[in-house]
Amino acid sequence: MARSRDWDWRNVQDTKQRLGQLLDEAWEKFDLYQRLREGGCWQPVTDAYETPEAYIIQMELAGLTKEEVGVEVRQFELTIYGQRQPERNGACCSHQVLERFRGPFARRFQLPQETDPQAISARMENGLLIVTVPKSGSRQQKRRIEVIEE
Repeated sequence: MARSRDWDWRNVQDTKQRLGQLLDEAWEKFDLYQRLREGGCWQPVTDAYETPEAYIIQMELAGLTKEEVGVEVRQFELTIYGQRQPERNGACCSHQVLERFRGPFARRFQLPQETDPQAISARMENGLLIVTVPKSGSRQQKRRIEVIEE
């Protein structure tokens, strides 16, 4: 009984408030929008569509060169990855608006069994990466795809 008299409800309120703060901090750490704003990760705008002969993936990568982009296929999983480096404008400039994402990115696409991973091609056209995945075949080896510039 002596313990119940010593119980201080202010401790409960303080604990509740601190727990709320910890949960808010944890949510901010895992919030995707927050990570995107801070440059932790980003996903390029991507379109994927099917033609009678192939699957086509188009990814907007303005400002990146073919050397800054990687395309790999392994067991019917296509991975496109790279990194946009921050611009170095020197100490003379201060940004007024900074909306383009920087830092690493990666996208994975599960390919249907009817595709031919050995025949995948990729090219860069005016900041647009175009990956063509022909239909037919079913080999399952890892292969790096060279990106060409046109």
